[in-house]
Amino acid sequence: MKLITMKIQIYLFTIFATLTLNAQQKQTRFEIKNQMISGSDEYKISESYFMGQEFEKTECLTQIQRFSLNQEMESNRQKILQKNPNAFKQLKKLTLFQNPFRAKAGFNGYGFHTLNNQVDQNLTPNNKLLDYYCGTRTYDWINGNHQGTDYILWPYPWKNMDENTMEIISASPGIIIVKKDGFSDKNCVNNGNPNWNGIVIQHSDGSTAIYMHFKKNGITSKVVGDAVDAGEFLGLAGSSGSSNTPHLHFEVRDSQNNVIDPYAGACNSMNTESWWANQENYYVPKINRISTHSSSQYNTPCPQPENTYEKVNFNAGDMLYLRIYLRDIQTGDLIQFSLKDPNNNVVSSWNWNSPWPFYATAWAFWSMEITTSWQTGIYTMSAKYYDQIYETQFAVGTQMSTAETNMANIYIYPNPADEILNLKLDNPAEKYTIFAMDGRKIDEQKINSLKTEINIQKLAAGTYILAIQSQGVTR
Repeated sequence: MKLITMKIQIYLFTIFATLTLNAQQKQTRFEIKNQMISGSDEYKISESYFMGQEFEKTECLTQIQRFSLNQEMESNRQKILQKNPNAFKQLKKLTLFQNPFRAKAGFNGYGFHTLNNQVDQNLTPNNKLLDYYCGTRTYDWINGNHQGTDYILWPYPWKNMDENTMEIISASPGIIIVKKDGFSDKNCVNNGNPNWNGIVIQHSDGSTAIYMHFKKNGITSKVVGDAVDAGEFLGLAGSSGSSNTPHLHFEVRDSQNNVIDPYAGACNSMNTESWWANQENYYVPKINRISTHSSSQYNTPCPQPENTYEKVNFNAGDMLYLRIYLRDIQTGDLIQFSLKDPNNNVVSSWNWNSPWPFYATAWAFWSMEITTSWQTGIYTMSAKYYDQIYETQFAVGTQMSTAETNMANIYIYPNPADEILNLKLDNPAEKYTIFAMDGRKIDEQKINSLKTEINIQKLAAGTYILAIQSQGVTR
């Protein structure tokens, strides 16, 4: 059963169900100066910085470990055939891949990952780089090349790992030929550690997919020899084996054990066709998270869950830090910001063009001092990036909470709720809007009577914000 809690002002309802961070992660810090700002001085920006996030790039598997894995795969194939000579013949036909991961049920953020590394198409090692798109979003080392695709949890990789945000799923039907579990999953070093948790699946055409770096004890209960369907749960993203941050390493090989790059592109010399049902664009510029904080710090030691310093309730004298966490930001990208006061008036806005190189993973912050001239109520901060608008809300001089509500002649019940949320008003209102806790708009409807039933059956488990607009004022 799913339950919902609510609060007015705004109303919350819940459905229960180069800064070196460590030796393996680095942030390159740039002061943001090229901003065009409009608005009164009371909402002025104190400071703003952009941080490009990078991770150490060394081999996931040594040559010896790959040889050992290949032996294990072949040995397990023979064991499977001894039990069932037709095991591989009975497999469902190989299908074009779906994404090998998904967000957990109830996740309602804008995004939770970035794609940091592709297959290296240039087999000459030692910093000779080429990906399928003719770019350099890959890496190699002194005697080898990256042979898979890395999907990184972002932002807050360690916190999101603990919260099981990224679920690994089978990209195509097949049979499990290797399963590894029980190894440490909070490693911070790419040091050749051979003890990784994960799954290897063989498809009907003899090709294989390797899924690496899982969280321990969170893997499917199925065993070697069991069949899996496309989209079936395999495990949870972690940082086991030779890894420095929670992520999925997804690697594909054909029936002759040759590396396959599942992404089709002008510089893919390994295969001509895409292996994806719907291949994602090379650049996917987006904001994964927009939020307000009490600090600009991002320096939690690996592998501790990140201290986010997130905060939504502020008072006069507080410093407010707006953060955005980015995927695939390129040189010249434009982000447009606006701040709306409790009366829905734009009181500050600014534009920023990034002058820095491409970063697959990045974040930025802007700080403001909240003064006594700020109006009490709920503010909305929005960022427009590639025609997508991202929003978050915060309170000044009041509280955004999940307490039961009976304020200003507005009644919301039951709280918590299950399928229907009732809204009763003593005076007419124009509309209601439901937001996720990260500010993303979920639904918006006109209010046509003093009694309104809000259908929440399709909402996933979590906490939400209900905003009610009356006479142009949103509460």
